Amino acid sequence: MIRSIPTPGAAVPRRRFLQAGAAGSALVLGGYAPALLAQSKAPLKIGVLNSFSKVFAALAAHNLNGMNLYFDGIGNTIAGRKIELIREDDEINPQVGLTKMKKLVESDRVDLVTGVQASNVALALIDYVRQSKTFFLCSGAGVGALSYVNVPTFFRCSFNGWQAHSALGTWMFQNVARECITLASDFAGGRDTVLEFKLGFQRAGGRIIKEIYPPLGTNDFSAYLADVRSAKPPATFSFFAGSDATRYVKQYAEYGLKGAMKSVASGFLVESDVLPAQGRDALGIVSALHYTDTLDNPENRKFVTDYRAKYKEYPSVYSEYGYVAARCIHHSLMAIDGNTQDKDRMRAAMLAMRFNAPRGPFRFNPATQNPIHNIYVREVAEVQGRIANKVIATIPEVREPDNKPT
Repeated sequence: MIRSIPTPGAAVPRRRFLQAGAAGSALVLGGYAPALLAQSKAPLKIGVLNSFSKVFAALAAHNLNGMNLYFDGIGNTIAGRKIELIREDDEINPQVGLTKMKKLVESDRVDLVTGVQASNVALALIDYVRQSKTFFLCSGAGVGALSYVNVPTFFRCSFNGWQAHSALGTWMFQNVARECITLASDFAGGRDTVLEFKLGFQRAGGRIIKEIYPPLGTNDFSAYLADVRSAKPPATFSFFAGSDATRYVKQYAEYGLKGAMKSVASGFLVESDVLPAQGRDALGIVSALHYTDTLDNPENRKFVTDYRAKYKEYPSVYSEYGYVAARCIHHSLMAIDGNTQDKDRMRAAMLAMRFNAPRGPFRFNPATQNPIHNIYVREVAEVQGRIANKVIATIPEVREPDNKPT
């Protein structure tokens, strides 16, 4: 049975703390004493593998910020073991990522690995994770295939893109339009996002008028937007990220489409990393994700307050990824008294966890080891003097299919 672990900063009565410590000692003396006592004196080595350079550098930095915020709140110690983070840059390169993963496991001898924003890197690590039985908690990559790798020591605490995009497709059919044009960057992530959206939209009865795929790094979207304007759809669904997202949103407005049709999108089109540059041109865009910094729940209010105090900015979805990853590590290791050598007990502890995260209720799907959590339909609006995503609908506790959807 998993223990109830307080949120960082919450007070724990001294008597209850001492009783818990005594109970833990009794368990150790019951059969795990030699290994546990030896291990408890060693640092808890956590490998943090992510894209700390190139176009994902800010995303990885936000992820690490969220993780450090949580660990700071628990005194950087879990079950008597001082936390030691060992950071490595995968450079968004699958081969580099695999080399760095092997270095963390075989040279640094980490207890577990977390991170990885780039889906191509995450997919390249799976065979090694399976073979080496490394405990890997992915706190970034959203590609759907990661939910169906069937590796007991692989968990993901971020999300599967299917959860947001398929749910948004169904919601869009029911609330916005029954026909649309889709636009997305022409690479695996863009095409996967459109496929995930179609699984919800078309199965609800929606019709895709046309699919448009501009190349990554497109500077001028006018030819594609002219195509949309001539078709006059009631709505569009879009996925672009980074500088592409900024240019697309601004040109969409400049081309007169903003007032002519409804713009619905993957949440990454209008996340906090690009909203400041998009400005008022983003107002009114509807999107879906499992997090926004305007969520009104106690855990998120505390998270946003603490994050702003430490980093002087609002957290992003990537910050929340890292914060939740740290909490998952804390909860699971406290439940097994820090014994990271017992992978079966670690896995059982992960699967047993239930807690309220900044994103809302959080638990793992036992079939896929991917989160079950809320998906929020959001609209870009002016919120307390700044442009942000406000929640207009909640799709509660979205669980991906136990088997890969087709």
